[in-house]
Amino acid sequence: MIYKLSLFTLILLTFLSCGSESKSETLPNSSVLVTCKEENTLHKLYAQESIKIEAQNNLKLLISHKPTTFEKTDFNKFFLYNLFKTEYFWAGETVNTINVNNYDNPQSLIDAIKYKDDRWSFAVTPKVYNEFSSQKSVGIGFSCQDAENGCIITSVRIDSPADKIDLRRGDIIQKINNQRATRAIIYAKGQEKEELEFELLRPNSHETCLGKVTPQEYTYRVVASRVVTTPKNETVGYLRLDSFLGDKILGQLNVAFNNFKKESIQKLVIDLRYNGGGSVDLASKLLDKLVVNREGQTQFTLAWNKSYQHKNQHYFFENTSNALDLKQILFLTTQNSASASELIISAMKPYLPEEDVVIIGDKTHGKPVGMSPQNDNHYYYFLINFVVKNSLGFYDYFEGLPVTSGCQVTDDPFHELGDINEAMLKSALQYIDEGSCQ
Repeated sequence: MIYKLSLFTLILLTFLSCGSESKSETLPNSSVLVTCKEENTLHKLYAQESIKIEAQNNLKLLISHKPTTFEKTDFNKFFLYNLFKTEYFWAGETVNTINVNNYDNPQSLIDAIKYKDDRWSFAVTPKVYNEFSSQKSVGIGFSCQDAENGCIITSVRIDSPADKIDLRRGDIIQKINNQRATRAIIYAKGQEKEELEFELLRPNSHETCLGKVTPQEYTYRVVASRVVTTPKNETVGYLRLDSFLGDKILGQLNVAFNNFKKESIQKLVIDLRYNGGGSVDLASKLLDKLVVNREGQTQFTLAWNKSYQHKNQHYFFENTSNALDLKQILFLTTQNSASASELIISAMKPYLPEEDVVIIGDKTHGKPVGMSPQNDNHYYYFLINFVVKNSLGFYDYFEGLPVTSGCQVTDDPFHELGDINEAMLKSALQYIDEGSCQ
């Protein structure tokens, strides 16, 4: 089967042969309302299916969302323009001749001013920013991609309504309220807050399923973890981290690492395949948990433009009680892995042998830069302010961090994240045992 998968997040709908699983710790399965029956023809039907799922356009890679709808409302045009002239990393390249009054929304002005190599600067409403910061949303809690036979679920948010009724990545929704399912229809109905009935195929287990779900306000998590064993019976930690944006993430990470510490984990798989970044402070807290006896040594540096060197920030390792003495870290990535996700990988490279910082999947997005948001009471402005250097001063990965040789692995939409038969995780366990992904 051929897959080409990358995440398309919808803000209102958003999100086992070799080896064995054990000690599942934060992958919930409560109040299952999906009922299934076996359908043996499914394996044959989808054996040769080619699923091509496109990434969303203009991926923001800090808050991954459906693009903001900008109403014709006041915003402080001169405040925004001044940010470009002063704190913007490429301030020296900002044009001096532009009539800001020609622009009626902040994103159009940002797009007109930003430096040619800037793929990321954006504006977002306080409502959207606050929802993501508090890990709250409205809807069902999954993203899906149109395919020939329905809409295939590509990601399910942890603790969302979809997660709680046991909707799974790889499920193909065929009908919703007796209507042929498409992404657009599911998205629209997800905003209505009325009970939805759906029919779906579950190709991985050869089942057809029926279920009901009511779109609603919900709080979700971005961290999941478990302990698994490799085919040669080595105990390994698996950490899924969907974002570095949220005020509850540190607590969720502590739960995971307390369990890893209890199990004496020395090799860890970190799944960052859809993580577009977020807080560098949270990234620093995660780095503290990946090493021991490094207190006071440099993690990374945020370097601003030459006029704002006083704002440079240096991050150092700090002692934490649940830190692991890791011998090997394996990162699962796609071109949607960016910013703080890439920071973690780059920051660890000076502290472990090259062969023990392993990248599996696809090369990362290539965003060695970051933002310090400003707001004018109408919008939050995320403009590029600094480059992120590791302890060796390295930051030039604008083309992305490449995968480890032989570890180019296509994302597998028909297995859930954390399933040891999912292609990327399976390859990681193979690498631990054999020293190669093949």
